Amino acid sequence: MFRALVVLVSLGAVSLFGDNVQLVSSLPDGVVSNAVQVDAAGNIYVAGYFNPHPSRAQDERNAFVAKLSPDASRLLYFTELAGSSYDVANALALGADGSVYITGATASFDFPVTSGALQTSLQVSIQPGAGVPNAWQAFLVRLNPNGTVTYSTFLGGSVSTRGIGIAVGSKGEVFVSGSGSPGVPVTSGAPARGPGGFLLKFDAGLSTVLLSLSGYGGLIVLDKDANIYLAGTAMPYVAGSSPTGPILALPVLSTGAFQPTHSAQFCSQTTGPSGFATNCSYQYVAKLDGSGMKLLWATYVTGTYGAVPAGIATDEAGNVIVAGTTNSDDYPVTPGAFQMIYAPAPLQIPTFGFPVVRAPAATGHVSKVSASGAALVWSTYFGGSYTDHITGMRVGASGDIYLSGRTGSSDLAGLADVPSGCRPSADQALGFIARIASDGDTAAVHQLVHGAPACLYSSCAATINGFEFGGWPLALRANDAAVVAGVNGNLGLIDFSPGKRLGCVVDPANNVQLNSVAPGQLITLFGTDLAPAAPLVPEDGVAASSTSFGVFFDGISAPILYSSAQQINVQVPYEISGRTAVQLQLVSKEISPPVSEARVFRVVDRQPSIFLSPAALRSPFPGLTVCGSTVASGEAAVALNEDGTLNDCANPAVAGSVVTMFLNGSGPVNPAQSTGAIALGPPVSLTPAVDAGSLAISTTTSPGSITGVVQIQLQLPETLSPEFAFTVAPTLAGTPMRERPILIWTRPK
Repeated sequence: MFRALVVLVSLGAVSLFGDNVQLVSSLPDGVVSNAVQVDAAGNIYVAGYFNPHPSRAQDERNAFVAKLSPDASRLLYFTELAGSSYDVANALALGADGSVYITGATASFDFPVTSGALQTSLQVSIQPGAGVPNAWQAFLVRLNPNGTVTYSTFLGGSVSTRGIGIAVGSKGEVFVSGSGSPGVPVTSGAPARGPGGFLLKFDAGLSTVLLSLSGYGGLIVLDKDANIYLAGTAMPYVAGSSPTGPILALPVLSTGAFQPTHSAQFCSQTTGPSGFATNCSYQYVAKLDGSGMKLLWATYVTGTYGAVPAGIATDEAGNVIVAGTTNSDDYPVTPGAFQMIYAPAPLQIPTFGFPVVRAPAATGHVSKVSASGAALVWSTYFGGSYTDHITGMRVGASGDIYLSGRTGSSDLAGLADVPSGCRPSADQALGFIARIASDGDTAAVHQLVHGAPACLYSSCAATINGFEFGGWPLALRANDAAVVAGVNGNLGLIDFSPGKRLGCVVDPANNVQLNSVAPGQLITLFGTDLAPAAPLVPEDGVAASSTSFGVFFDGISAPILYSSAQQINVQVPYEISGRTAVQLQLVSKEISPPVSEARVFRVVDRQPSIFLSPAALRSPFPGLTVCGSTVASGEAAVALNEDGTLNDCANPAVAGSVVTMFLNGSGPVNPAQSTGAIALGPPVSLTPAVDAGSLAISTTTSPGSITGVVQIQLQLPETLSPEFAFTVAPTLAGTPMRERPILIWTRPK
């Protein structure tokens, strides 16, 4: 039975752009990148945040700045910018002398500031207690070429502020922009107050504030004439404490602008005693002259449910390109644009008894605003039928526009030929790189960032409402090769050369894409023309790799469980145990043209995963399982009831009975298992054992299955609440299952 668990159905063929991303994990695990830049020598600079104590229940965040060699193989420095609370770096800019300037936000009273800084104490009021702070203070930090902090200051008064954009002028002057009020006296004669941002200009030595504006702020770019462009968001004010109170109008922008004003709306709303409402964010673009003292124009570029910018640039004609994410199904698009239709399908998201009103699903947008701010040159959506976010944008040497982001849409443009096993889904968003022509009428997805999911299962739930959670900024080299920075410390180096035939490598238990392997783990390779088209299902369950067709790990033969033109299932040899990295080599000489491709994976002791049911794998709702008309929280396992029948919502397990689940990726166990062997009966107890509290009975081999599949028995409680499902969060030697919590369908006695 469980040989079939790892024979995944393959649909279609992967495009030849499948493997032009070199994933590099030189940054620490858990790093989330918000900004990336490349200097003239090719060195890579990354800023963002990480959790310094991932084992603790409470989320923590420390800001960081890192410099890596051009191939990202060497970490040249990693500088923490952290106090005792939350600290996040949002943007960075490079100075001509190799210095680095960073802005972001902190909730730490003890954020490290330097003597003589503009503001040496945090002035905004932060409410004590656990969880995410409800008030922030912006900061500005400068590092010398060695990564040492030479200047650090808070930015802001009693109002919460966040640093969002930063730029360095031709004379070394530093511009910092963001949301809130800077707490610095506004320059006399400055433009009238706008929709709630700030802009500060410092001299090259950071000793003097040359300009302070309160009103417009966010992402920032300077053109060749030193004009200042800002892309930010405005939020309406809701009168009264009730979530059903009136929504006031947004600030009115420039007369003659493309959108001088716009109506406002809630993006989420819950009614009842504990009701709350969240306003949408409305994207605007503003242009100031080089002095910053004259607002040339400002316009909204948004729809009913708002939009958020992720990148801004200008072209030679003075037009402004802005790209980001929108929840608006009426975002302004132009005739003849690449995608004129809002693509996400409506999702009836379960609310489990809480009445919730949500905005439409998030999707990408790219717009070119005319040099006068009075019209759109062109404007397009960019997304598929689920949820998608644009998180980075750059303009290449040819004028083409490069986008980066994360996608949960399996039908995003350019993915038609990618096999289902390599596509994103509701439970596994992936990073992507795309290119739009300078006239906005054609586009292509050049790369999915395989092997580095942007989110998994319940962590993908935030993407439905369009909430941002970091990752996937973009930088371009001089030849338009790209660098994208993701989550979990991953960097992707993309060269856009003709692709390879090996597309992605996944865990067959749950379809999660991998960039690491554990000894004994079962894995699936997806691609195009990888093997003879006639499926190979070995008569004895396992076939040996050979010099004419096979998969090897540092030259060690891997047993083959199944193969077809698009898919090969193998077991990682136990013999790689103790290595830090291993090269997977695919050799297929029995087809024309033959295949010989390699990919490097990190080696981990174990990465346990529970085999999931088709209902869990097909769920349109991240972190939920749909079975018939029933929706439950958690990922339903492939489980056997005590009578040996398959557990599902129509055949639940009885309270007090024993259920059996199956595990992949346990790594080396005692007694030691042999690579490529079929486990014989009776079951043999294994250590380390799965820890599921008082529920765990045994962790054993799975007779009839290949070694690497582990069998787990759990004793359900005698008394169950009248719910239809029971969840458990097992661990193996302290390592949690990737898809927690695990769901078992149940019923009372």
